[in-house]
Amino acid sequence: MGLALRRRRRQRRRVPDRRGGELTLSELCLRRPVLATVMSMLIVILGIAGLTRMPVRELPNVDTAEVTVSVTYTGASPEVVDSEVTTLMEGAIATVPGIERISSEAELSGSRTVVTFRPGRDIDEAAADVRAAVQAAAPNLPEPADAPEVEKNDSQSDPIIWMTMTSDRLSASELTDYAERNVTDRLETVQGVASVNVYGDRPYAMRVWLDPQAMAARRVTVNDVRAALRDNNLALPTGQIETDSRSYLLRAETRLAEPEAFEDLTVTERDGVQISLGEIARVSLGVESDDSRFRANGETAIGLGVLRQSAANTIEISRDIARTVEDISAGLPGKTALEITSDDADFIENSIRQVLLTLAFAVAIVVGVIFLFLTSARATLVPAVTIPVALLGACAGIALAGFSVNTLTLFALILAIGLVVDDAIVVLENIERRVEEGDDPYTAAMTGAREVFFAVVSTSAALIAVFLPLSFLQGEIGKLFTEFGITLAIAVAVSTFVALSLCPVIAWKLIRADRKETRFARAVYGATRRLSDGYRAALSRAIGWPMGVLGIAAFLTGMSWTLYQTLPAALTPQEDRGIFFVSVSSPTGAALDYTDAAVREVEALIAQYREDGVVEDVISITGQYGEANRAFLVAVMAPWGERTKEPREVVNALRPAFGEITRASVRAFAPSGFGAGGGSPLEVNVTAPSFENAADWSRQLAEGMRTADGIVNIRRAYDVNTPGYDITVNRARAREIGVEARMIAESVRTFFASAEVTEFIDRDRQYPVILQAPDAARASAEDLLGLQVRTEAGALVPLDGLVEVERRASVRAYERLDRQPTVEISAALAEGTDIGSAIATVEELAEDLPAGLGLAWSGQAESFQETSGGLFATFGLALLIVYLVLSAQFESFVQPVVILLSVPLAVAGALATLFVLGETMNVYSQVGMVMLIGLMAKNGILIVEFANQLRERGHAVREAAIEAAAVRLRPILMTVLSTVLGAVPLVLSTGAGAESRFAIGIVIIGGFLSASILTLFLTPVLYDLLQRDRPEPAAQPA
Repeated sequence: MGLALRRRRRQRRRVPDRRGGELTLSELCLRRPVLATVMSMLIVILGIAGLTRMPVRELPNVDTAEVTVSVTYTGASPEVVDSEVTTLMEGAIATVPGIERISSEAELSGSRTVVTFRPGRDIDEAAADVRAAVQAAAPNLPEPADAPEVEKNDSQSDPIIWMTMTSDRLSASELTDYAERNVTDRLETVQGVASVNVYGDRPYAMRVWLDPQAMAARRVTVNDVRAALRDNNLALPTGQIETDSRSYLLRAETRLAEPEAFEDLTVTERDGVQISLGEIARVSLGVESDDSRFRANGETAIGLGVLRQSAANTIEISRDIARTVEDISAGLPGKTALEITSDDADFIENSIRQVLLTLAFAVAIVVGVIFLFLTSARATLVPAVTIPVALLGACAGIALAGFSVNTLTLFALILAIGLVVDDAIVVLENIERRVEEGDDPYTAAMTGAREVFFAVVSTSAALIAVFLPLSFLQGEIGKLFTEFGITLAIAVAVSTFVALSLCPVIAWKLIRADRKETRFARAVYGATRRLSDGYRAALSRAIGWPMGVLGIAAFLTGMSWTLYQTLPAALTPQEDRGIFFVSVSSPTGAALDYTDAAVREVEALIAQYREDGVVEDVISITGQYGEANRAFLVAVMAPWGERTKEPREVVNALRPAFGEITRASVRAFAPSGFGAGGGSPLEVNVTAPSFENAADWSRQLAEGMRTADGIVNIRRAYDVNTPGYDITVNRARAREIGVEARMIAESVRTFFASAEVTEFIDRDRQYPVILQAPDAARASAEDLLGLQVRTEAGALVPLDGLVEVERRASVRAYERLDRQPTVEISAALAEGTDIGSAIATVEELAEDLPAGLGLAWSGQAESFQETSGGLFATFGLALLIVYLVLSAQFESFVQPVVILLSVPLAVAGALATLFVLGETMNVYSQVGMVMLIGLMAKNGILIVEFANQLRERGHAVREAAIEAAAVRLRPILMTVLSTVLGAVPLVLSTGAGAESRFAIGIVIIGGFLSASILTLFLTPVLYDLLQRDRPEPAAQPA
């Protein structure tokens, strides 16, 4: 039957205005179309203003405040540092409010405590509170210990930017000095930069190499040298001379600056003869330390690593650093270069660029789907105009909420494209249907919008009720998805407003009752009519066979649990972040040269990938964190479009060769996940009442992990293999001859550990003066026993006889977590092993250990633990909220059940899709499943709400269910295809971050598409089963 015939059969008058009744939003806007237009224009203007002012980040700003407290205690063993420094600092820090975690490490010559605060704590206030607490406790530190240093970040976190500085003209010391004077200070002034670490540096120092034999021959002790330097190399205020007419500033030139001046310094006098420093020591301008090496692509250089403050914006830092480096490079000496080698912002910007491209494709696809069904460019414009208004309205909302433009908010906008047009499609389709039935455009717009008003509001309320519980997810990952859920909720709310205000007005103005049908339009209408007739016939048969439909639904629901148990679990998909790391550990106590030889073997293995163009740059740091047996390499991949291999493929190919390196243990891994850094995928801390218990229990757990499948490269941070000597003072003998234990300790420390006793100034910068014995004089325990100290009578005696030296191995460092002794075990996952099963394996192994043991996960494992349980609760909470919202709207506790019983089908479809494609159950896919609740509720609401309208007009329950499903088939197909095809660009996208986009897109496509088809039968069947026909009204007596 053609349009003209239908118009002749149903000619209607324009609906009169309801002057005395309540107006809906659509009716108000149809009466005042300029008002509707102005409101949407204001939304667009506010959205553009918000978009231009929002910061750009990789992820929402959920970084917790972290403060690091470092104390240097040169020469002190880990045991001494732990007992005399770490416990004191932890006790002081524990008094600061708002602390979530305290982790400490006591190692040779220093202590480091990282304080993590609860979310919401201001980083500046937190640092100020910690600084005040440690300053109050600082007087109780051992006298040789340096003052505590407080930094507003984790001082051993991974730099976000790596730079290399090379020169053909400057020596390593000169290059280091130039960097410290002209580069690092300028970089540290950039907003958001916490500090700039220098690697492979050789800072200047005045080295005083003491000669033990010359000192013994002249009866000079270490204390004599220390006292002479401190008393004769200083600067004190000397005041001024004042006369009646003028004042003169007095300056005492008492500083030593040149090696010759130090050598001429008189240390003491013996038998009337002055002994100069040059007679007992060799003085030279050298370097403070040479315990690290830095190479870029095999060439020696110094490295600069930029560490950001906890809450700083990586992209903004990157842009400011790039400008600063450009300015610095313009003034560098000839043949000196400063280059950015690796920048985390590259991945972030590339990822956001890909998401924006995906957003544009999604808009084009959705508009195409709408045109396919409506066959009219004028009609397509009605829902199409909703997209920019709703998206810009969402931008205004997230800007007002203080959010940022990041990958998750952009994900939300991509997924919102299919959602925001749904309401407009429902409104437009109903208006078009009424025009086809004979209404004039104004009447059709008025009546059609009124008929679907309740359905549109109900579906939007259900969607918003689903998205808001995402903000209740636990842990840092949960806080990340707060912006995701709220962005979707804002977009849906704005689209509902536009669909009920602007869309009826545009439909009134654009839709024509007398438009000519094209051949394409007739073909589309014919196809949809045949589809509707076929669906009506199939539904009529299915509704008469309810047990079969329910049985299929029950089978699929039960299958979903089996699929869930089968799927591997992960925190996030395995992303290609364009980088991988290699950690090298040689035996404890190994020299720097020994470790560096192993690093060169690793560099040689990676070199083949540099030649092939897969890897672009390789940075190596030997002597990481001042430990000669540790090294770290960063391999930066070529841009995504210029290579065919991912970092994980390269790592898997290199692992067998790394395993053949005998000098050191080599571990390689590609980072993945939210803000991924250089940590291992599996990190667990074993806590116990004492270090002995922690060591024993962690050893048993590590042994069990080595026998477990799927866990590889296990490393336990507690091995009693650091070679050393215990020095025991014979206190009785020392007391007899008048030698204090302190004097012995200071002499040993100065000769063997070096002692910074004073400073010298060169070109307005201060450098240390360091005392130490030369390498040849501190090569064995016999050298130690030959040291001489002065007795109370003034005689010199060797330490041999005053001390006993025993060789004994010890641990490299002592760690504490929340002030409890702890041992960290880290491991990697074998190919095909998911983090969920690895965690379950470790927890099962821990059940056989003593009751006093505690397990504390960190890194990716901690985030996975927090999130996996929280998503189940969020899913249940979303279901409950949607049920209650629908119950209130439908004034029924039964009809929401009819609508929501289709949700398990969506979950089953999503799980089956993940299973077939071999994907993991991760945080993105689980968030997608939460979204399916709202998406499935939309379809059910359209059917149930219209069936209720038909029943009010006198239809029977079954007749109303069949008719409502058939009439709503076209808008349901349009909304389903808009949502599904709008998510296709997420699945097909490439480049940075493509894996996470794929994970959430495939769940939406697989779950929503399959469940929507089944819901077209399940919802009418349930409606027919659970609703009852209204009784006929009783006949009135005559």
